[in-house]
Amino acid sequence: MNQTLGKFQTIVLMMVNPGQVLTRRLADVHWVFALLVSGAAFTLFFLQTGLDRARGGSGGWPLTLGLGAGGFVYGTLGIAFVGLVAWVLSRLLGGRQDPGWVVKAIALSYGSALVYSAAGLLFNVIFRWNTAVSFGVTGVLWALGPMIAVFQKLSGGKTFGSVLMATVCGALVLLGWGVLATGAAGR
Repeated sequence: MNQTLGKFQTIVLMMVNPGQVLTRRLADVHWVFALLVSGAAFTLFFLQTGLDRARGGSGGWPLTLGLGAGGFVYGTLGIAFVGLVAWVLSRLLGGRQDPGWVVKAIALSYGSALVYSAAGLLFNVIFRWNTAVSFGVTGVLWALGPMIAVFQKLSGGKTFGSVLMATVCGALVLLGWGVLATGAAGR
């Protein structure tokens, strides 16, 4: 029970004080747990998208479940890929973190997206509100703060390096999100 509580404290700390997690707690987090955080965040976000579309008449349960599954794959494999790209960029800039550290840090940055997506799914189901934009997108945007802290750490505090990593990784997240959304829109 105490280990589980510690993991959830790490998620909350990553939302409000990412620097502390990056310097003191990240070594204690297993990479699988970190990727489950981002995977769950995107699963719940894309489930909301499917429910919103079903309510609007442009989808049903197969689309909703397919979007949820796609969100899980995107939130785990896609975010791991983004983390590896950040690691490569950081190495080019003289960074010394290992790839596992970077993937864990990027994935845990989506803790706020997980909280927002879970709340959004509750409001979606209970009140039948369309919540993908108001809760899902907001949660993903809240992940930017912790990711900026990760990029600053990876670049050794260099502004150019942080901006470069934020631009490239942010573009990759949006591109992947767009590809997934466009594929779903064609169904």
